[in-house]
Amino acid sequence: MAEVTALAAQNANYAKSTNSKDKLAADMNNFLTLLTSQMKNQDPLSPMDSTEFTNQLVQFAGVEQQINANEHLESLLGLTQASISASAVSYIGKQVQAESNTLPLQDGGPGKFTYTLTDQAKEALVIIKDSSGKVVRTLNGDTESGTHHMTWDGTDSKGNEMPDGAYTLEVQATKTDGSTMSNIYTTTTGIATSVASDGNDVLIAAGPVLFGMNYIISVSNVPAKTPDTGDSGSGETDGGSGSGDGSGDGTGSTDGTTDETETETSSS
Repeated sequence: MAEVTALAAQNANYAKSTNSKDKLAADMNNFLTLLTSQMKNQDPLSPMDSTEFTNQLVQFAGVEQQINANEHLESLLGLTQASISASAVSYIGKQVQAESNTLPLQDGGPGKFTYTLTDQAKEALVIIKDSSGKVVRTLNGDTESGTHHMTWDGTDSKGNEMPDGAYTLEVQATKTDGSTMSNIYTTTTGIATSVASDGNDVLIAAGPVLFGMNYIISVSNVPAKTPDTGDSGSGETDGGSGSGDGSGDGTGSTDGTTDETETETSSS
C-alpha cells in the first residue's frame, strides 16, 4: 500500500510539471507566431528592434529551465517519500504515540492518551466525544502542572462498551484564579495498522485515525497483556486445600515429608 500511494503521488507531481511544460510550449508557439507575423509585416524603412524579442526569447528559455528543474526536484521528492513510506512499514504492529487530540479505540480499548498543563489548575476535565460530536464520557484529570498519562476503558458514562473508532479529546482546565487555561498539549496512542501517503506527507494509520509522520513522538513494542490473576489465584487456593487434607491431593514434596516422618516414628 505504501509503495502504491507513494508512486501515485510521484505520478501526480510529474503530471503537474508536464502540464506546466505543455502550457509554456503553447505560449512559446503563440509568441513565435506573433513575432513571425510582425517581422513579415514590418516597415522595411523602420525595422523592428531585435533587442526586445531577444529578451523575451531568453525569458522563455529561463522559464523552461525552471520547469525542468522543478520536474527533477518533484521526482526526487517522490522517491524520498517512497523511501520514507517503505521504512514506515516497519511501524505496523507497533504502538505509536503522536501529537494529536484524536484518540483511536481499537479492539475494544483501552484508549491511552496524555495531556500537559503549563500551570497548576483548579479543575481539569477530559471530555471524550464520538465522531458525531456527542459526549460519551467525561473524566476527572490531575490538576498538577506537567504531563499526565490517562487511560480510557472504552465505555460511556453508563458503562456501555463503545465501538471501535476515532474519538476526540477535549481537555478543559481552570486556573486557580478562575480563568481558562489554553495551549493544552495532548498526545494519543494507538497500534499502527497501515501506512499511506497523500503526496505531501507519509501517514501512519492506527485503525481509523491517521497520524502524520512528522507528528509521531515515539514508536514502541505493544505491551504484553497482563495474565489473568483470577485463574492463578484459584489454583493456589486448591493447592493449599489439598495439602491441608493430607489425603494425597497436595504436592509430591509434602507427601514425601509425611512418609519420612512416619518412618522415624515407627523406628523409635
